Amino acid sequence: MKQHAFSRVRIDAERRTIHLLAKHQVTPGMLRLQFLCENPGTFQSPSADDHVKVFLPVDGGASTIARDFTPRAWDAQAGTLTIDFALHPQGPAVDWARDARIGDSLQMGGPRGSAVAPTDFDWTLLIGDSTALPSIARRLDALPRNATVHVIAIVPDISEESYLAEHETVGITWLLSSTDAAVNLHRVIMTLAGTRLPSGDGFIWIAAEESIARGVHRYAQETLSHPKEWIKASAYWSAGRADGGARIA
Repeated sequence: MKQHAFSRVRIDAERRTIHLLAKHQVTPGMLRLQFLCENPGTFQSPSADDHVKVFLPVDGGASTIARDFTPRAWDAQAGTLTIDFALHPQGPAVDWARDARIGDSLQMGGPRGSAVAPTDFDWTLLIGDSTALPSIARRLDALPRNATVHVIAIVPDISEESYLAEHETVGITWLLSSTDAAVNLHRVIMTLAGTRLPSGDGFIWIAAEESIARGVHRYAQETLSHPKEWIKASAYWSAGRADGGARIA
């Protein structure tokens, strides 16, 4: 089996203040916020799978609660960080993002480290729900223009398709999400069962609600017999838990 070099970058996690510069409604379900970072010279985000921890005010600002987000874009020269917020019905992150005004500030930490996937696979399969779209978009940005790549995206509404509109040459299967995670898992697995994967070495990346991510990861290993070293899976959130993100494989 060919070796593909996954690399880990050690980063000294630093807490810093970020100030809101701009807001933009990318799709009905995705709100883009651009921040100016204090002390930007030490910030790094080399991987599409990086996460920063944002500390959001609760209880009228008396305390904070932490949530993880994928940096959608980082401009080191300008010192600006772009974060896309998937708009769930409610929650401290969504509430803050909707109500935030230009000039508002937050505390942010991380990334604590970075796992960089190689781009020398023969093909790439990216599977995720709406919370994973920023990471999927960033990964598509990093892949060579002639890369063989397919995306399976689970979204609450067909209008979310426009989020990846600039990647029009990429094959994307859009699945409408259900409130039942088991239904969403079944839809993804049925889609995979009907998909003819290309020959050669393939990288499968999965990020979604925990039960979906675990189920798809299991299917890729046990049914597709895909090498476990070439599968990366994460739970970006867990149903019934406020902050249930976890690395699966």
